Amino acid sequence: MTTLMPSLAVMAAAIGLWPANAPAQPLLPHTFVSAVRGDDSGDCTHAMPCRTFRRAHERTDSDGEIMVLDAGDYGALTIDKAITIVNDGAGEAGVLTSDGTGITINAPAAASVNLRGLTIQGVGFGGGSGIRFNSGGFLTVANCFIHNHGREGIDFFPIGNSNLSMWNTLVADNGGHGIIVRPTGASAVTASFSHVALYNNSRAGLLVRGLDSTGTIDVAMTESAAASNGDGFRLDAGQAAASLVLVRSVAADNRLHGIAAVGRSALVRVGASSITGNALSWIAGDGALIQSFGDNTIAGNGDGDPRPPGVPKY
Repeated sequence: MTTLMPSLAVMAAAIGLWPANAPAQPLLPHTFVSAVRGDDSGDCTHAMPCRTFRRAHERTDSDGEIMVLDAGDYGALTIDKAITIVNDGAGEAGVLTSDGTGITINAPAAASVNLRGLTIQGVGFGGGSGIRFNSGGFLTVANCFIHNHGREGIDFFPIGNSNLSMWNTLVADNGGHGIIVRPTGASAVTASFSHVALYNNSRAGLLVRGLDSTGTIDVAMTESAAASNGDGFRLDAGQAAASLVLVRSVAADNRLHGIAAVGRSALVRVGASSITGNALSWIAGDGALIQSFGDNTIAGNGDGDPRPPGVPKY
């Protein structure tokens, strides 16, 4: 007669000498990824870095940080916590995607997500966006290159009160808008951009869209440029109370308008900026208002460079 002996682990668990479930690994405040020596079976420490952002995200505590050690593609990622991802000099590192979205953010309402030094690139016009923000409190993007996506470079689509901040970033060659800010519901949304270049996107370089919102949208763009897009900067207010401030910025060589504003609650203020080489310099439709601080340059556009109504100086 054959007798089946239970394993030592089963026998030990039965008499209380072996834990039924091994304890989970503790999450780390700092994790690391490497394209050279990374392995997702590692613990994501500096000595044993992981290979993908996804695995490092799983191993990182809320409010923790993922550090990039080497240039390379670290795979698409969905973020569901407060986290920082940093490449501070490893070379071109980030996400390559042929379809879908590079980084999707579904974070808690008060969470801060920070992305620094990343390249997020669609290969052969991938079908998604570079970054899609659905929820969270704050998104900061700095020193990044986001390009060649089938839809938007950045789709900021919050369902609650949220803030977007971008600095020193190029958003180029996307099949939709470069950046679209389009909240839903009664949320209050702010966005600020400094030293941001929006180049050769098929639709607007920056679109602020309030058609799905009954809240407020306040956007400021300083020392930035929108060139060779459809529209350069566009504000469609819808039902939202929406404003766009452009200071020391450039709208140049865009195929439609340098600046476009539509809707009775749309307000664009422009100071120390240049609008040049566009098919049409600007348009204010359906009661929208464009105000000049009187120190702008409007020249070389296809419509003869008209002044906005009631503006004695550019």
